[in-house]
Amino acid sequence: MVESIYFRIFYIIASYLLGSVVFGYVIARILKKDGFGKIDRPGTAGAGRQYGFKAALPTFIFDCGKGALVPGIGILIGLDMLTIVIASLAVLAGHNWPVFYRFRGGGGIATAMGISVVLMPLQFSIVLAAALCIGFTYKYTLKKKHKVNQNVVSSLFAVIVLPPFLYLWSYGYRFLVWGNEWKWQQATFLIFMLTIGFFIIIIVKGIILHMIYRKVPTAG
Repeated sequence: MVESIYFRIFYIIASYLLGSVVFGYVIARILKKDGFGKIDRPGTAGAGRQYGFKAALPTFIFDCGKGALVPGIGILIGLDMLTIVIASLAVLAGHNWPVFYRFRGGGGIATAMGISVVLMPLQFSIVLAAALCIGFTYKYTLKKKHKVNQNVVSSLFAVIVLPPFLYLWSYGYRFLVWGNEWKWQQATFLIFMLTIGFFIIIIVKGIILHMIYRKVPTAG
């Protein structure tokens, strides 16, 4: 069944619809808050800024979880790598432009993190650690001067650095995920294109928001 082109198309569409469930809106409804997403992004960072940690934590967990769910299920049921990569980009696109919320979604950082944890756990962990160090350093050195949120700095670093880092890592290595071993050389191009997709979806949306609102868009 998973080899059927119809099933693959269904899986990709279902992934986009899953991504369109923006949990920032859901959590706001549970907390009985109105107007969420109208003055800030409905992602983890936006939830934290408006309603605090009690909203940010579950938003992060669910947004990250749906990102991990799509490639995780795809691997478990034996989908081909191309379909998994396209479905992963679909869930990220759904989060950024959700059909259920007039295409006004979050920044995609948490969802991209969930995808990366499943498809490239070791490489993602290294880039994440570096991004956190850079964000922390920036917060206590340059933030007062440049007035840019440290989340933006660390997120931009991760999204920009991940594709070339992943490509360079690929030579001579294999990677292990969910008990299925693939030769890293065979999967490099597709995973590399996935990270390029991250770059396009997250960075381009940030640039568009900057042009519209004339301010530095926050991540999340």
